[in-house]
Amino acid sequence: MQPIILYDIPSKLPTKKWAPNPSKTRFCLGHKSLPYEVIWVEFCDIAATMESIGASPTAGKRYTVPVIKDPNTGAVVSDSHAIAKYFDETYPSDKPLIPHGTHVLMETFETLFINTVMAPSFRLIMARTLEIQNDISREAFIKSRLKMARETRWEDMAPDGKAQEMWAALKKSLGVVDGWYQKSGGRWIMGDTFSFADIVVASWLAWWNVVLNEQERREVNALHGGRWARLLADVNGKCNTDLGSLEEHRHSLL
Repeated sequence: MQPIILYDIPSKLPTKKWAPNPSKTRFCLGHKSLPYEVIWVEFCDIAATMESIGASPTAGKRYTVPVIKDPNTGAVVSDSHAIAKYFDETYPSDKPLIPHGTHVLMETFETLFINTVMAPSFRLIMARTLEIQNDISREAFIKSRLKMARETRWEDMAPDGKAQEMWAALKKSLGVVDGWYQKSGGRWIMGDTFSFADIVVASWLAWWNVVLNEQERREVNALHGGRWARLLADVNGKCNTDLGSLEEHRHSLL
């Protein structure tokens, strides 16, 4: 089997990896034991590169990553959820990413998770993420995130007076998600069944572990009896990956 090509965004980090959406696809590839290679695309070059390979724009008619190109079938697939579905359909196994009949539930869960956790802390996380962007992509990153936040100046994204408020909101929102896991009756959001939903959560945890400062990481990983550090480790174990692990990214940059 020829390696699947994954398009991802690099950073200043030694491993380059940071972006949560490509992390979902990395977890999926690992869970399915599919070989892959990475093509790094700077943030400022995403639209031109994706258009050149025939990728489809995703939400908001924007070109985004992850995108995969499968030389075994000729398929080019955009969007992490669509990629997970493609893997299940093209490379079926006894390890589905989206259990039969749960496609809509997986999409709904992802939307709910993002709205619950990211909405209150979006600006703070973006401010932290800018710190690891390569210089060539900083301007494009700032422009796109200001547009998302409906702001005109970067200094208004997460000013000192609001940063602590956003940080408290992030921790509070994780309490909501902790409640979901408590009700599942098992290790995963679907109880004893691992799924793409857990990959979604782990991908955000991996992102935070590489952009938050040391104290913030400690606080997140200690919350709710250490649930989030444990969940990320469990998903990494399930998928044969090490995304966002503290050993991988122990502040070699910051």
